[in-house]
Amino acid sequence: MNKPLKIGLLMQGGRNWIGGAEYIKNIIFALSSLPHEVRSTFEICLLFDGKYAEPEIQEQLKNNLDYHYNLDSELEPYTFINRLKWKIIRTIQPHPEPRLSPFLNKANIDFIYPFLTPNQANLSYRGFPWIFDFQHKYMPNLFSDSEIKYRDSYFTQISELSSRVVLSSKTSAADFQKFYPDSKCATEVLHFRTSLPDLWFKLDPIEIQRKYFLPDRFFLISNQFWQHKNHLIVLEALKILQGNSIYPKVVCTGHVYDHRQPNYSDKILTTIHTYGLASQVYLLGLIPRCDQIQLMRHSLAVIQPSLFEGWSTVVEDARCLGKKMILSNFPVHLEQDPPGSVFFDRNSPEQLANLIGEWWEKLPAGVNLEEETLALKRSKEDVQKFGYRFLEIAKSS
Repeated sequence: MNKPLKIGLLMQGGRNWIGGAEYIKNIIFALSSLPHEVRSTFEICLLFDGKYAEPEIQEQLKNNLDYHYNLDSELEPYTFINRLKWKIIRTIQPHPEPRLSPFLNKANIDFIYPFLTPNQANLSYRGFPWIFDFQHKYMPNLFSDSEIKYRDSYFTQISELSSRVVLSSKTSAADFQKFYPDSKCATEVLHFRTSLPDLWFKLDPIEIQRKYFLPDRFFLISNQFWQHKNHLIVLEALKILQGNSIYPKVVCTGHVYDHRQPNYSDKILTTIHTYGLASQVYLLGLIPRCDQIQLMRHSLAVIQPSLFEGWSTVVEDARCLGKKMILSNFPVHLEQDPPGSVFFDRNSPEQLANLIGEWWEKLPAGVNLEEETLALKRSKEDVQKFGYRFLEIAKSS
């Protein structure tokens, strides 16, 4: 009998990057959705440290894991002697991470993701790195010099040392080939899909709407308040609509802080006050994921105005629910192309205002059970395809 392939998944993200944690969660859910005869051919292991050990995430994943490892207790501590030892190891041979490697050997991990294992390294395990996007190449003003230097250095390492790299969109894969034309590293496009618990579809979204004292009818934006998420264009659109005596309500969920641009949240608040939008815009901050999904179910539609994305989790969430979307015309959004979506020029508040105004007048609030049921059926099929695709990549290592 063949030994199951032991897949190790390194938790990503944290409070400042919710999308990273959702990415790993969705891989785990997709792998778990595969038929028993396939699921029995591999084991799922989650590797995390205290920084990423969110209790809510651990609870959601516990029934989908074969193993979970807290690296804070599994890895050797950062002592002077250990640091010196790891430095020596790196000078002797190409090595991805001498602190982590002994543990991966001990745990008999076969494939670790996302993780760079150099072609020349003689290791018992293999791994492929993931490049989420090339935003720093297109919007360098949103990054510090040190962040740009780190990304460029790491992505160059990938291009020179890795046999393959995983990207979330064809757009990002084309960018990799554009910025590293001489690289022999092959690109693997993995379109991720989101998985939502069946229980969440049985809850009453009106209870969550009332929990946050929200109006019955509203649009939803579910993005962290990073500058490239482009919340300001929505405020500009609402200001335009005010001039036509149209007053849509917009609810925003997401962590209200951008570590790259610490003053950006103040700019949002000032703009809301200056434009007289306090009675139209509701900022909820970071709320439980289940609550966020219930608000999405109850909303008129989802607005996703981003200037840049690797592959939008929000778009995939709305796809699962059969929700209509107003999307910026960024190439990745066009590539995702969910049903029931319309696009606007991401630099045109006038176009956005027209779409918001039109939908505000005609869309009903609440769940359309027929559309949601159909979307859920399609979603389960999409999630399985995602799981098969990830497994194909893992086995190719």
